[in-house]
Amino acid sequence: MIKFARWVIILLVGAAAWSTPATAQTLIRFNSWLPPTHPIMSLTIRPWTEEVAKVTQNRVKFEFTAQSMGPPPNQFDMVKDAVADAAITVHGYTPARFPLMQIGELPFLSNLSEPLSVSLWRVTQKYFAAKDEHAGTQLMGVFVSQPARVWTTRKALKSVPDWEGMKLAGGASIYLEIAKTLGGVGVRAPGPQAAEMLKRGVVDGVLIDASSFTDFSLAGTVKHLLDFPKGMSAATFCVIVNKAKWNSISAADRAAIEKISGEILSRNAGRNWDREAAKSRENVKAAGVEVTMAQGAYLRALEDKLRFLDDQWLQKAAAAGIDGKAALSELKSTVNGYRP
Repeated sequence: MIKFARWVIILLVGAAAWSTPATAQTLIRFNSWLPPTHPIMSLTIRPWTEEVAKVTQNRVKFEFTAQSMGPPPNQFDMVKDAVADAAITVHGYTPARFPLMQIGELPFLSNLSEPLSVSLWRVTQKYFAAKDEHAGTQLMGVFVSQPARVWTTRKALKSVPDWEGMKLAGGASIYLEIAKTLGGVGVRAPGPQAAEMLKRGVVDGVLIDASSFTDFSLAGTVKHLLDFPKGMSAATFCVIVNKAKWNSISAADRAAIEKISGEILSRNAGRNWDREAAKSRENVKAAGVEVTMAQGAYLRALEDKLRFLDDQWLQKAAAAGIDGKAALSELKSTVNGYRP
């Protein structure tokens, strides 16, 4: 009888072992507010999540929402409060929360996304990490849009006086300041919404990157492009995971994920954006958009009028106890000396 009972116990323990997975799986719900075909999602975010699954041997996997559970400006709070486990967000949608990250938005920093994205990640880690502007989340990467140009419908912006009275939409708050400083009217709207407002004639133009001409189907709507040797300003993004969800992942898997994130994810995001922007510029040419290049006295006038934005950011950095001059100098130096 004792021997029989012992065999029953062995069989029950064995059955339990077979019915329980050898390793638990962490499923991370990623909130998607951009369409799945948008290059940010299709070229950067989804490949990164697939790589996460690979390096963790499927112990950590992502699933994407069919539609957004909240508007773009709410993404950070949604992740921090565990409404969603992960998302991307634009710092400029809620600028008061991320004053230090505005360094990446300053005018005329870079012509490309990749060098500025890498530089922003390095400066964030070196100078801003202790301030933890992303508290409540795990920061997986930061990147910037390809720096914005100005796209208009009814007239070209060939001189500073041409900006007078122009209604210009943009997602980041700095775009509104730029429009106002140059005599126009800034209208706050995330990229997809700004594009729709332009199509409906609600605004006269948008401050947005070159790839968005294709991504948001602006051919036939935009008639004029004001271009710059270095983009007017960039929107900064972050990829975040809820902190509690991140901490629920094993230390070994967190380490494996970190090896493919951070600067690597930031660089890939910037590189992909630059490639899409280059392709989109061919569509701009094919659509017959009139291009004005800001240069000479016109460019110097724009730089002079917008220089106060650098000073404004340096004051915010000082208030936060950050050596802003060193951070900004290093950011610019890294961008200017960047080699892929």
